[in-house]
Amino acid sequence: MRIPPFARYQRLLSSLGLMLSGAIIGSAVYMSIHQYNYTQLYVEMHKYLQENRDLRADIDNLNKTKNKQSLINVVNVHLVPKNQEELISEDIQKEIESDIKSELKLVIGQKATYVKDAQPLYEKLITQKTYILHDKKYIVEVKSIVLIQTELTVWITAQEKRT
Repeated sequence: MRIPPFARYQRLLSSLGLMLSGAIIGSAVYMSIHQYNYTQLYVEMHKYLQENRDLRADIDNLNKTKNKQSLINVVNVHLVPKNQEELISEDIQKEIESDIKSELKLVIGQKATYVKDAQPLYEKLITQKTYILHDKKYIVEVKSIVLIQTELTVWITAQEKRT
C-alpha cells in the first residue's frame, strides 16, 4: 500500500489548522458575549417581574382599603448600604426587600394608630434576622420606621455574615 507524501499538502494542512483554531476561538468569544448579554437580560427581567408583583400587590391592597383612610395601605422597604466597602448586588437587595415586605404584610389593613403604637414590635420582628440568599447569610437591622398617613416605610441595612 502506498502512502501519499504529506510534504505536498503541508501548507494546505497548516492553513486548515489555522482556520479551524480561528473558528473555535471566534465561537468561544461569541458565546461569552452572548452569555453576558443573556445574563444581563435575565437580571433585568427578574427586576421587572418583581416590580410588577409589588405593584399588583399594592393595587390589591389599595382596592381592599380604598374607603378606609385610617388603615395602612402600602408598605415600602428600602435597603441602605451599611458601609461603602460592602456593597450588595442589586438582585440580592431586591430579594431582601421583598422578604421583609412579605413579613410586614400583616400590617396592611390595620389601623394606623395601632401600627404607630406597635412600631417597636415590628422593629424586633425584623432586626437581627438572618436571610440566606445565594449560599450567603445576611443579617438585617432596622435603621428607621416611618408612618406617613397610610404608608409605612422601613429603612433597613443588611450585612453579610462572616463565619
